[in-house]
Amino acid sequence: MSSARRTQALVLRAYDYGETSQILHLLTREEGRVHGIAKGARRLNGSFHGGADSLHLGEALVYPRRPGAELRTLGGFSASTHFPGLRERIPRFNAGAHVLALLLAFTREEAPDSFVFDLSVSALRLLEVADDEQAASIGAGFEAMLLRHAGFLPDLAQCVLCGKPARNVTTARLSPLRGGLLCRECASDDPHAVRVSGAVVAALRDLGSGPLAAALRRTPDTATARGLREALDAWTTVVLDRPLSTSRFL
Repeated sequence: MSSARRTQALVLRAYDYGETSQILHLLTREEGRVHGIAKGARRLNGSFHGGADSLHLGEALVYPRRPGAELRTLGGFSASTHFPGLRERIPRFNAGAHVLALLLAFTREEAPDSFVFDLSVSALRLLEVADDEQAASIGAGFEAMLLRHAGFLPDLAQCVLCGKPARNVTTARLSPLRGGLLCRECASDDPHAVRVSGAVVAALRDLGSGPLAAALRRTPDTATARGLREALDAWTTVVLDRPLSTSRFL
């Protein structure tokens, strides 16, 4: 087997396979999302140093896909960190798990995107030092920036039906089905649209614009944080056509 490539990789998911091997789902910087078989990965003296686990960041050796094969072959993985700070507080770990779930949902096999890879690593590093409120804010910020990068962030500048500018918003409706905000006059068009406050709209705008590190300074009050989570959950559920179970713990 030839033309193996070494690449920075974040382990999104890991399954034991047989007595010594693993199936790994990786987000790599140069190859995009990759899933493959790591033969003998759990051998302590092997090239995987006893195996990999989710939230491990390091360097992977990835072989090209064989014609007709579903799995790539992974020749090794050397972890540089497992983000130990994430395991010191439950809110940090829950936000980190949500980051991985979002990556599994929004990235595509073998579609490299260095922005998403770097954003993911930045989010996990920030979460290692975040307090409980900051962890929730970083999780929301990562989700908003990922949605924006993928072209799915809602239109927050105007009513998506009548075009009325969304200035000095007190309350409005956020409609995933219509693609953005609905003003008071147009709200009846989607009875299932989520009610959002002006503070939630402003938070979505700010978080989606980045940078992600600013989320450490943007810790909204309890009502705004709850409304922001409800808005993102409703939006992401429609985009993916399914809810992400990890958001329940944020």
